[in-house]
Amino acid sequence: MKLICWNMAAAYGYSRERHERAWRWLNDQDADVALVQEVVPLEEHLSSWGSVIFKGKYKKHGCAVLVREGGYRAWSPSADQPWLQRIGGAVAVAQPTDWGRPWLVSIHSDAMGVYEIGRKYHPWYDAMPSTDGIPRCSETEIWEIEAAAHELHPILSGSPFLCGGDLNSALLFDSPGSQENARLFSNLADQGYVDTRPRHWADEVQTFFREGRRQFQLDHVFADAKTESHVISWRVLREPVESHDASDHAPIEIVIGQ
Repeated sequence: MKLICWNMAAAYGYSRERHERAWRWLNDQDADVALVQEVVPLEEHLSSWGSVIFKGKYKKHGCAVLVREGGYRAWSPSADQPWLQRIGGAVAVAQPTDWGRPWLVSIHSDAMGVYEIGRKYHPWYDAMPSTDGIPRCSETEIWEIEAAAHELHPILSGSPFLCGGDLNSALLFDSPGSQENARLFSNLADQGYVDTRPRHWADEVQTFFREGRRQFQLDHVFADAKTESHVISWRVLREPVESHDASDHAPIEIVIGQ
């Protein structure tokens, strides 16, 4: 199975022409699965995907899981997952209709923490759920990825899964006096989210390309331990950024063997 994970950059300064280029590039690939963020589900580009699970985040764009052969349905949180209900389109979850296939999760974790968002966009984030029991990298903030990973853990536990997206997190952000990103990734690993990169690349690989910014890997793909052990290749595809100006993020492509 070949999977592409990509922020398609339809959030800020949205350009229909640029987003069309992103869609054309994606559809020209031979990917079986795409986990995409900041995507607008343009109808004319969806016909080659058997399953399309989209969750809107702000205005037109959101997160989506696309599967060529179909066989997936949208999973929606219940009252038992109040954070997933609250952060809404930050996460799109695709549940397999056939036993044995992996759950698929596309996530876009905002660059601002949830409490900071709440202060800026009151009252949308009023009366936030409790953070009790959620592994957090900061005592004063919580990030969407932390809430989502915590509430998805009992759903995904014991099943194969692939979970990826733009986390707006990278080890390169850390400094000797602040190791919040390292703690985030450690907390995810403790919950069973295995990073698919380290067996193939020792260091983070740049996925975010914006003039004047450092070489951040903001995008990440995780899996359960067994699925991760079957990943035979992991690479960043720079073509959509360098040749097509389709996004300021380069997609991650992983190939999973039997």
